[in-house]
Amino acid sequence: MQSAKRQMTGKEALQVLLAGNNRFLSGKLEHPNHCEESRKGLVSGQDPIAVVLACADARVPPVDIFDQGLGDLFILRVAGNIINDHILGSIEYAVSHLHTPLVMVMGHSSCGAVGAVAQGVKLGGHIASLTPSIEAALKKAKGQEGLWTNNAAKELAKTTAKKIEESEPIIADLVTEGKVLVVATYYDLSTGEVVLL
Repeated sequence: MQSAKRQMTGKEALQVLLAGNNRFLSGKLEHPNHCEESRKGLVSGQDPIAVVLACADARVPPVDIFDQGLGDLFILRVAGNIINDHILGSIEYAVSHLHTPLVMVMGHSSCGAVGAVAQGVKLGGHIASLTPSIEAALKKAKGQEGLWTNNAAKELAKTTAKKIEESEPIIADLVTEGKVLVVATYYDLSTGEVVLL
């Protein structure tokens, strides 16, 4: 189990996650904080180093991708890694009550939600609520070099991160005060690499 964590900055937390992704890429995983002592130490509270808003896609597990463990990441997952009031409220809780210094939005390649909207699939039920944000990202990515849907996934991550960063009153204030860093990233399913956007 890691000893009590000192308060990190957002940049330091980002470096921890990128170093963990490098371990994931090289196959030299440490699997920190997966022991009984870590589990028992978290019963009375949590001190995550980052909020990660990721797609609900089963191929995109943030704890594994960043080689982290119990209590390290405050993870929110929704198809297309889009935001709504519930997601924003959860992020606000993490940054204001848990003092989590980093908020990461992680898009990924071969996103099924983006692909479905790009193909014009008629999404029914509540799935249709994902469409407007994805359509806007597809429009923004039109004509860019590379695969249209992957570029749209990147645009969606960047747009979502910007919306989070500007969300008032809580998050925007903490960003302005330098207490929270918001970043957009992209996970490539084929390589396993996470890159900053």
